[in-house]
Amino acid sequence: MARKPATLSMREAAALPLAVITAWEVLVDRAGVRAGQKVLVHGGGGGVGSVAVQVAAARGAEVFATASAARTPLVRRLGAVPIDYTSVPVERYVAEHTGGAGFDIAFDTVGGPVLDASFETVRTYTGHVVSALGWGTHALAPLSFRAATYSGIFTLLPMLTGRGREHHGEILREAAALVHEDKLRPLLDGTRYTLADVADAHRSVESGTADGKVVVDVEP
Repeated sequence: MARKPATLSMREAAALPLAVITAWEVLVDRAGVRAGQKVLVHGGGGGVGSVAVQVAAARGAEVFATASAARTPLVRRLGAVPIDYTSVPVERYVAEHTGGAGFDIAFDTVGGPVLDASFETVRTYTGHVVSALGWGTHALAPLSFRAATYSGIFTLLPMLTGRGREHHGEILREAAALVHEDKLRPLLDGTRYTLADVADAHRSVESGTADGKVVVDVEP
């Protein structure tokens, strides 16, 4: 547990924990992001991706993020160089933004073929791909040819097992400090839902039409 940042509304505070814990475990705990690195975030306009962009930027990394053309302005406002994945192939943006060397860290928030593409985006020897959605069958050869590494994270594990919950509190306190420094803000979907609309909220998440984190208001 951690205190709600004073500058966030209750809705914003509700949207932050799962996204920031996921991004923190990927970028800080697993990949050790630091100043001077080039970080690629797939899905930088989404709920987790938007938080990941801000966390990486706050730790001094140069951040790049894939997004649809409609969301590239948002990604830029968050502090990342936007990459329109609908029109720019992997080989081109790796060449353009890293001189062909590859990114230091690639964070996949999408899964499926995006994880496979991530294996082709990182540096030889030191590159690290991390995914929160590594559910499926994937060919590791492109990563192996780079002698790079892959990690998967499962954010809910401490909640399900009871082990490691204290660290979640530590992450939330670190996140609250970033909010206080105006370096982190959750991205909320604009649609308001109550418990009566919870099925619609689920459909919005499942369809991928949500523009940020979906929040359900529990009315007294």
